[in-house]
Order: sequence, then C-alpha cells, then structure tokens
Amino acid sequence: MENSSQNFLDYLKVIYRRKWTFVLPIIIGTVIGVLVSMSLPDHYRSTTLILLEEQQVPEAYVTPTDRTTLGSRLSTLSEQIMSRTRLEKIIADFNLYQAEPEPGTINQAVVFLRGIFYGGHTSGKEAALGRMREDIEVKVIDRGIIRRGSSDGGDAFSISYMGNDPYTTMQVTSTLASLFMEENLKLREQYVEGTSEFLDAELAKAKEALEAQERSLRGFKESNMGSLPEQLDANLRTLDRLQMEQQSANLSLRNLVDRKKILEEQLGIAPTGSTMSPKGAELEALREKLRELRSVYKDNYPDVIIAKNRIKELEEELAGHKEDKEATAPGKGPVFSPELLNLNSQIEALSQREADIREQIRRYERRVEYTPANEQRLIDLNRDYDISLQNYKSLLEKKLNARLAENLEKRQKGERFRVVDPPNLPETPFWPNRRKVAATGTLLGTGVGFALIYLFEYFNPVFRKPEDIEELIGLPVLATIPAFSQKPAEGKS
Repeated sequence: MENSSQNFLDYLKVIYRRKWTFVLPIIIGTVIGVLVSMSLPDHYRSTTLILLEEQQVPEAYVTPTDRTTLGSRLSTLSEQIMSRTRLEKIIADFNLYQAEPEPGTINQAVVFLRGIFYGGHTSGKEAALGRMREDIEVKVIDRGIIRRGSSDGGDAFSISYMGNDPYTTMQVTSTLASLFMEENLKLREQYVEGTSEFLDAELAKAKEALEAQERSLRGFKESNMGSLPEQLDANLRTLDRLQMEQQSANLSLRNLVDRKKILEEQLGIAPTGSTMSPKGAELEALREKLRELRSVYKDNYPDVIIAKNRIKELEEELAGHKEDKEATAPGKGPVFSPELLNLNSQIEALSQREADIREQIRRYERRVEYTPANEQRLIDLNRDYDISLQNYKSLLEKKLNARLAENLEKRQKGERFRVVDPPNLPETPFWPNRRKVAATGTLLGTGVGFALIYLFEYFNPVFRKPEDIEELIGLPVLATIPAFSQKPAEGKS
C-alpha cells in the first residue's frame, strides 16, 4: 500500500515537473474543440409518426387482397421514394445542399469526410443524393408504444429528416410523409387492380372449360338417351313387361291359328279327316317353332335364321302347288266366309303386334347392355364437370371478393396510413452537441499531454531518487548530493 502511494506521488511529481507539457495540449485541445463546435453548422431533425389503420369494413365481409407486412411494404415504398427522380425533385423544390463551404474552413473538411461515406462523391448531384438518403430515416415502431390512450390498432412507423434550416426540415418531412401516403394508396390500388385483371382472365378460361364440359355431357346424354344409368331400372321393368306381352301374344296367336284350322275344315276348304300334306305340316311346325324361338332368342340367332329360310322355301313351294291345283280345277271357286276373313285379319294384326314387341325387346336389351359402359363414361364426364364447376365457383367467389376489395381501396376504406403526429418544427439543433464537442477537445488534449509526458520520460531516463540506482545496480547508495541552484549568490560577481 505504501509503495502504491509512493508511486502515485512519483507520477504527480513527474506531471508537476512537466506541467507545461501537460497543460498546453489541454488548453490547445479545449480551444480547438470550442472552435470546432462553434464552426460546425446546426442540423435540425423533424419527425412525423404515421399509423397503419386497419380497414374500416370487417374482414368477415370483405377479405383484403394485400396482406403484405408493414416492413415489406415500407421497403418497397422506400425504394420508390428514395429514387433519383423523387429526391432530385425534392432537392430542387427546397433548394437543398446547394451552399458549398468556403475553402480552408472546417465545414469543407466535414463535407469531405461525409463524401467518403457517400461513395467518394464530395460535390454535385451524387453527393446531394447521398447526403439526403443519409439524412432520411424510416423506422418501424412497435404498436404497443404508440397507443397513447387511443383504441387504434395496427402498426406505425416514423419518418425523420435532418437539415440545416428548421422550417425547411419540417417541410421536407411533411413532403416525405405525403409521398409515403400517396404511394401506399397507388400501390394498393395497383395490387387489387392487377388481382382483378388476373382473376378476370382466369375466370373466362374456367367458364370456357365449364361450357365445354357441359356440351360434352349434354351431347353424351342426348346420344345415349334410354341407356343411361338412371334409366336402367325403368328399362328392366319395361323389358319384363314386353316379354310378358310377347308370351301373351304368342298364346293368342296360337289360339287363333287353331280356330282358323277348325273353321277351314268346317267350310270344306280342307277335307274333313283328310291329312295335311307333308310340306304343309312341316310349314306349320316350323312356324310354331319360329314363334317359340323368337320368344327366347333374337332374330340373328342361328336357329331362328335357319327356320325363317326354311319357312320361306316351303311357302314358295306350297304357293306354286296351289296355283297348279286351282288351274286343274276351274269349276271350283273360292269360298268366302266373314268369320274366316276376321280370323285372318286378327292373325295378321297379332303377328304384326308380336313382331313389334320382339323389336322393342331387342331395343331395350341393347339399352341394358350398353348401360355399364355408358355409366363409366358418364362418371368420367361428371367428374371432369364437377372439377370445372368447383374451379369456376372458386374463381367467381375470389373475383367478387377482389371487386369488393378494389371498391374498398378506391373509396379509401381499406388499410391506409394516417398521420398521428405531424412533422414538428425543431427549436433546438439535433446536431452538433457543442458541449460534447468542446469536452471531446479537452479529453483529446489531456490524452495528448499524458502521451507527451510518457514519451519525454521514456526517451530521457534520469535517476530521481536513490532507490532508482539501487534497483538498477543492486548495491546500496552510501551518499547523495542534494540538488542546488546554479544561480550565483547575491553580492558576488
């Protein structure tokens, strides 16, 4: 502890011995600091606070199309507003950064140092643009800080500008705030208009695709009417009914044919008890067999075709034989009977009815056969149609919402910027702090003083006390010569 006190006293003695080396830099540094603080131009800062208001219509009714965060939106707006064209117009309107410092002044040195940070440009438009970009500050503010007793939601940001004239600084800040608000409205309108145009084009394409699907579905149903899946049950029921009608018609036709045979025997057309010719018997048997086959099979069935061909041959042979017989018996004329004519007309009508029923059965059988394939094709068409319909409905809903959002933006009912605190007129300079500049000069002078004392003591070492010699040579000091003045005594020459 004693050694520490002794060392501290030694340092004080050194400082006292070289007091002018220590005091002069302090004085000079203080003077330079004061001169610099007095020479630096005043810089004023004006700030405005802008709030991002939420849209005035609830989102449950109108969904906003632009959900860009405030930070991203400010980044885009800043790039537009900080462009060369905008800043040059502001600089020209307010005559900013036009006064050049006089050569040799401190201001010129300050401008030169600032120019280094602006890409090496120390004069001209580039320097002015760089300085203005440096003087503008846009900062997002936490929403919890800006409530100030109001119920407004949303985020906020501040715009600050630093200039030499208080009134001009406030005007420039107000201009920047107006530009941000105008560009935000334009950007949001362009966004919703672009969204509406895109949705219009996509909606037109979706409508064309939907109409094409509707035409395909309608054409398929029209071309396959009767064999559609939803008509299968009706076709099956109709087919059962026709088959029952066919059986009933065949039974009635058989009864009529039997009655005709009996009547012909009674009228003597065929001798009673005489036997029918073999070909006639074969013809009747084939007709009966053909009716039975048609009730079960189609006309393209091989047995049906064979029976029809054989019946045709027998009918031609019997017709020729009948003509020859009538020619050899001219005295015998035809026998007319109203009942026989009635039976013939009934047999003919019933045969035609049976043929019509058979044709209807074939038609409904084809419908039933084609139904499974038509069902699969209809499923594919309905699936494509449903997809196109859902896409169209979705785009239509988005289009309607985009139109509402567009009207919302044009009426300025959506999200917008609102000035909470208008730009203030600064009363005191923001920069420089003259006291700090002067104090900085004093501190620098003090540091220079200490440095000079250290250098002088380091390059000019001397022994100031016996302990210095003992520490160096390691031997005790026996005697010391006290310091004395070299001035001559008074009264002596």
